[in-house]
Amino acid sequence: MSHAFPVSGVGTPIEQVARLIRRFDRREKAQLIQLVPELRTIRPEEARLRVSVIQEELMTYFEAKSERNPELSPMQDEDPFIGGLTVAAFFALSDSEQAHVWDQAYAEAERESANYAHFIREDALSSR
Repeated sequence: MSHAFPVSGVGTPIEQVARLIRRFDRREKAQLIQLVPELRTIRPEEARLRVSVIQEELMTYFEAKSERNPELSPMQDEDPFIGGLTVAAFFALSDSEQAHVWDQAYAEAERESANYAHFIREDALSSR
C-alpha cells in the first residue's frame, strides 16, 4: 500500500482498522484481499455471532492447519458442490431443501455402490 495513515481517535482496534481501510482506493483494497484471502469468505452476519471459547480454539486450530496446507483452501461460492449445485446455491436453500439434496446424493451413491461387484477369494481371511 502506497501510503500509511495514522490510526487515531477513539474506538476499538477493529473500528480503527476500518477507518484506515475506508481511506484505501480500490487497488489497495484489492491488495488487502490478496494478502488476507479469507476476507472473501467471511459474511457480515458473522460479526454478530457469539463464539464460545471452544469454538475459538477450534477456529484457531483449523486456521493454523489451513495456513500449513494452502492447497486446502476453503471452497468458494462458485465451486461445484453437491447435486449439481454450487456452494452458494446449496447454502441458499432452506434446511429441508438441503436435506433433500443430501438424501438424493446418498441414494444415488448407494445405487452406484450396489452395482459394484468385489469378488473375494474363498480362502481369504477377515480383517477382524
